[in-house]
Amino acid sequence: RRDLLSVSRPPLLVDGSDQEFRALVHDLMAFSHHLEACRDGFGARVGLTGVQYEIFMVVRAADIADAGRSLGVSQVAERLHRSGAFITLEVNKLVAKKILKKSSDPTDGRRVILQLDAVGERIAQTLAPVQQQVNDVLFAYLDRARFKQLRALASALATSGDRASALVQYLVREADSHAA
Repeated sequence: RRDLLSVSRPPLLVDGSDQEFRALVHDLMAFSHHLEACRDGFGARVGLTGVQYEIFMVVRAADIADAGRSLGVSQVAERLHRSGAFITLEVNKLVAKKILKKSSDPTDGRRVILQLDAVGERIAQTLAPVQQQVNDVLFAYLDRARFKQLRALASALATSGDRASALVQYLVREADSHAA
């Protein structure tokens, strides 16, 4: 029945049914659980939580890709689709462990930039072979064309996910205010 569908957009319906859409969501959730398990495992291997590992990897990737140009907390938060306050708390824990270091941006003294500290560099060296092995298995299905497609789709879905999360939070608050 159309009134019980979990989606209404025609491109997401197959013969008027949302069953394929539901299967997609369940597959994405299963893959998400696997991604989190791998992330948490990488972190646990070096004494970090999954979120701390994720922050560490974003800073490390920026160091590599941008030839040492470091990110600020707000840029890390943006890349991870998290709040700046949450990232700040976790960054401070990584700084205390000497995995990351904070310094003032030479072009804007109000801005703090993040870089790997000596411990962070050692962690990167330790993790690389494990990451390669696990990620090669995790993404074994992808050839170059599929990788490019998935990369574009994942980026777009992360953006629409931000909007959907905000919408569901709003709808929950609205329902709570009417129930009170």
